[in-house]
Amino acid sequence: MKVVATAILAALAVSALAAPGLGQGTGIKVIVNGVEIPLAAPALINSGQVMAPISGLFEPMGAIAAYYEVDRSVIVTNRARAAVRLQVGGTAMHVNGQSRALPVAPQVVNGVVFIPAQAVFAALGAWTKYEEAERTLYVSSQITAISAEVRDGSLQVKVAATGPVQTETLVLTQPDRMVVDFLHAALRTPPGEMPVNGAGVQRIRTAQFQVKPYVSRIVFDLLAPVEVRVNNDAASYLVTLEVRPRTTEAGAPPQPPGTPPPGTVKGGGPTKVMGVAFQRDGNGGRITVDATGPIEYKIREFVYPDRLAIDIEQAVFVPVKQELDFEHPSIIGVRAAQFTARPPVARIVVTLKRKMNYLVSQSGGALVIDVNNQVAARRHLVAIDPGHGGPDPGAIGPSGLREADIVLDISRRVRDLLVRDGLRVMMIREADVTVELADRPRLARDAGASIYVSIHANANGRATVNGSETYYLTPQSLVLAQMIQDELGIVLRLPSRGIKTGNFLVLRDSGIPSVLVESAFISNADDEARLRDGAFRQALAAAIHRGITRFLAIYPAPAP
Repeated sequence: MKVVATAILAALAVSALAAPGLGQGTGIKVIVNGVEIPLAAPALINSGQVMAPISGLFEPMGAIAAYYEVDRSVIVTNRARAAVRLQVGGTAMHVNGQSRALPVAPQVVNGVVFIPAQAVFAALGAWTKYEEAERTLYVSSQITAISAEVRDGSLQVKVAATGPVQTETLVLTQPDRMVVDFLHAALRTPPGEMPVNGAGVQRIRTAQFQVKPYVSRIVFDLLAPVEVRVNNDAASYLVTLEVRPRTTEAGAPPQPPGTPPPGTVKGGGPTKVMGVAFQRDGNGGRITVDATGPIEYKIREFVYPDRLAIDIEQAVFVPVKQELDFEHPSIIGVRAAQFTARPPVARIVVTLKRKMNYLVSQSGGALVIDVNNQVAARRHLVAIDPGHGGPDPGAIGPSGLREADIVLDISRRVRDLLVRDGLRVMMIREADVTVELADRPRLARDAGASIYVSIHANANGRATVNGSETYYLTPQSLVLAQMIQDELGIVLRLPSRGIKTGNFLVLRDSGIPSVLVESAFISNADDEARLRDGAFRQALAAAIHRGITRFLAIYPAPAP
């Protein structure tokens, strides 16, 4: 597809030379939800405000920023559909359409877009503080509400936050209780107690357990052994803890009140962990930890990459080390080893392709962790549109390769990867046939698609031009374009030509987030040769697939 467009400004890793009003900021760090951001250029100070480059700044807050060259604006969005819009040189920002004053205007220094970080993070609902002595800006999610309700035999505790939170679950004894810590989360509700007297829980207590870094704690005082499921809402930052009495094994007598919960280690030395097994269950799976006695455990979530770490206290891992690698749409692998010798702690790490919900329970001498995909993601319908087709071959390469054929193959590969993840997919064309341009976005819209992705191979009159680029038109499509182009840039090892605006008919009339992906330049002899290679086309499909799934993880799913 032959196009002419203005290149979008890319963040460049250059040394920061002070612009008017900007002070040198060498050594300034930005830590967001416990993650130190690898800044594209050194942060600067202006009027006491930390000015930071936008690249990669917001991902640990569950948000993404992109520069919109048409009007020199920056748009920051998150999965709760909060939208912050700033303009280079502007003294105000718009937060979901409402104007707010900015302490410092965004600026461009040596080709890098800098924004007042504290103001924008605060607009997203984050807690921020610049520690001058440490030359560090700290940013954390905030917990704004906690509610509890017993329903159908389970206690549901809803924790509303302004951004992503990581949890750490511990089961303790003397007295019997379960603790759930929310890491890097500032509690903005008054500490207190809530009586429950149901679902194996006597009461819950909430408090700010730690301040630097912030840790918010919920303590469950137990009447009986319990199991807990941690659910993360796909359309917000709501975390639901489902707590219920642990299921009694068949034939076993009911456990009386006061029976130690799972995790009680009685005399006789450390528990022996005999091994770990994995069983696939659709797009999720079950990890079973076999042990010779009761298990005292804690579970912690980590990010970049997403993973669960299960620490078994007072336990010896008999195999010493075990690694389980397998092909799976959501789980990369499971590894287990002796984590520490004194005290003896065995650790099992489950590495995930994305954040997932999980249920922890015990059965006999086994600890069971059921990991499942977010059900909400499966409600999305993705429309994939291979460009051209039928009498329209699209662009033709130097050796005769047809764009219509190549993009159909890439699109089918993207479809297969999405279907493997449990997502619904509609293909605008499945064969070498003609579909009118005006009908393509209409078909996606009429089918109820969440997003529309049109896949092409580029062409240019200059045969030396190569690389990939992604087009969008509306602000709601910008983040999808950015995520797909990010993945293409990582995978292809070709020039990334960035994201651009394009007034194409298929992007104009869809009404949903819509992008047009120019995978490579079929007019370039080297790119054409790559496009002939099935492995290269698979890499293209995998990159587009990853960009789509990243976007759907932050884009609200349709109602069931």
